[in-house]
Formats: sequence, structure tokens, C-alpha cells
Amino acid sequence: MLKGYKYRLHPTAEQADFLVRTIGCARFVYNKLLEDRIAIHEEAKASGGPKRKLPTPASYKPLFPFLAEADSLALANAKLHLDTAFAKFFAGAAGFPVFKSRRKARASYTTNNQHGTIRIEGGRVRLPKVGFIRFTQHRIFDGEIRSATVSMTKTGKFFVSLLVEQPDEPWVPAEHKIGIDLGLGHFAVMTNDAMVTEKIPNPRNLREAEERLRRAQRALSRKKPGSRNREKARLLLAKKHEKVRNRRHDFLHKLSRRIVDENQVVVVETLKPREMMQDRRLAKSIGDAGWGEFVRQLAYKCRFHGRTLIQAAPWFASTQVCSACGGNGGKKDLHVREWTCAACGTHHDRDVNASLNLLGLAD
Repeated sequence: MLKGYKYRLHPTAEQADFLVRTIGCARFVYNKLLEDRIAIHEEAKASGGPKRKLPTPASYKPLFPFLAEADSLALANAKLHLDTAFAKFFAGAAGFPVFKSRRKARASYTTNNQHGTIRIEGGRVRLPKVGFIRFTQHRIFDGEIRSATVSMTKTGKFFVSLLVEQPDEPWVPAEHKIGIDLGLGHFAVMTNDAMVTEKIPNPRNLREAEERLRRAQRALSRKKPGSRNREKARLLLAKKHEKVRNRRHDFLHKLSRRIVDENQVVVVETLKPREMMQDRRLAKSIGDAGWGEFVRQLAYKCRFHGRTLIQAAPWFASTQVCSACGGNGGKKDLHVREWTCAACGTHHDRDVNASLNLLGLAD
């Protein structure tokens, strides 16, 4: 079993400078490979002849000497990431690969463990071409490190994610099954097979911080471009956004872990947040909720702990069907929070009824 462990790094100024340069080199190679791949395709299309051979990261080093300073495995992994992006595109699972922006793209690089080049000793982690870096190891693991991904946040913090090969953990079957209806009024309404319903409040992390973010954004816009004060204002704004993101992830991790610990079968509706966010009135609230990240966390935690995750089909009418008799009450506007079944007379809370219908898919 492969499992990831993420830790905060505390590099020296010299080490931090090297990490930043390596991240930049990996991004440069990714973009250059994408640029050349597009050019080669266009050349072959125009000439009607065979495509010339695709370049490799090593072939760029004579042209761009600064690449020789970086970890060669980081550059090789940049190519693998591009290959994966194209594979997803051709499989119809993602759009055409795009160039990585220095400002917008995730700042990271991945390297591999070769004969102990990545290891932990004396409260420090060793990385290729960097050496030993102090880090906060808040979780201990047993297993062989396969790779390390170094990332940098917009606030200048460094993290390392270690991919570790471990024996499969024995899992203990859980007692219940549960249906989960996701929403905005409540983040989730959950009903288990003991007919216990729980409504999870929506933390609305972004909404609560909105005024503070707005003030920080206004302060940034008033600063002179390129000045130290502007950089300070940018860092302050980035820290506020980071705090919102961390609070959201903390909430999602704790809730998803509790659900997986308590339930053997988890049923959740399949939502398409990107499509739903085209409604400008709800876009910010949907993005703030983090439904996609929540389902992603449920998926990998269920996989690790031997649980079954069922994602209802997008067209499953969880809010329209009466959970008591199965009669279809028809489509209902979002403002309709309660309704009575015309067939059997059962009065429903819209979200509780949806969670019961989802629970029915667990059998």
C-alpha cells in the first residue's frame, strides 16, 4: 500500500533558494516540453510527414545550462506529469494540458528515492542535491520512502510529501451504512441504517473571512507595484487566504474521517461543482463548501480502510422521490425545503428525504 505523509520543512536560506530554483526549473521543463510537443504536432500536420522525436529534459541542458543545477529526477518527473496530463486528455478525463503559470500554478517538484537518497535521520529529512533539511515530523511511519514532493505555498512555507510503501493495514469492519446529501444550507445531512439523522452545519469559512479579505485586497491595490510595502501587503493577503483554506481542509478531513470510521458503506450524491458554479448567485458559496475535495477525501479514506463508497448517478432523483413509498413528487425549486407526498401523505424534510433515498442505494 502506498500512503502519503506531509510535513512542514524548515530550510536554511541557502536551501530555500535551491528549492525555489528547482521548482522553477521543473515548471520551465514542463512548459518547454508542452511547447515543443505542440510545435512538433503542428509541423507534422502541415507537412504531412512523420513527427520528429520528442525532446527529453536532458536534451535541454546544453541549451539552458541553469537546468544542470536542478535535481535531474525533478526534471524527469516534470515530463512524466506532462505525459500523464496528455493521457488524461486523450482518455477524455481532462482538458488539453495548459502551460504552468508562475503565479497561479502549484509550486512544487517531485523527486525519487534511489538507494537512500531520500531518508530521515535525527529529526531531518534528506533530499537529493539539497542534503538534510530540518522538518516537523508530527507523524511517524514504518515503510520505504518511494518519492518526495516538495511544495511551496504563496506565503513562502515549504512542505514535503513523502510517498511511503507500507504493508496493507488490517481494517476492522464498521457497524453502519450511511447516506449523505450535500448542500449549502447545511454542509451535509446524513442518515444511517439505524435511522439516525445528523445535520452538519456549513462552516462558510470564506464568507466569514470575506470582509477581512476585502480590506486586505484594498490595501494591496493601494501599494506601489514593485515596492516592499506591496510585497508585505501581498503576503498578508496570501496568509489570510491560506488560513481560510486550512480551516476548510481541517473541517473536511475531520468529518470524512469520522464518517469512514463509523460506516462500512458510504453513499454520496455525485455533484458537478464546476457546472453548478456557472450560476453566479451560488458560485462563491459552492466553491467555499468544498464538495469535490470532500468526496475525494472520502474516496481515498474508504479505499485505505476497506470501506465501500457508492456515488449515486448524477440523474438520481434523491430529492424528488418519496423515501416512504417510492412515488416521484416531481422537480422542486431550491426554496422548497419541505413537501408532502401526494401518494402516501408522508411529510418530508427535503434534505433528510434525500439522505434516506441515498441510504437505500447501500443495500
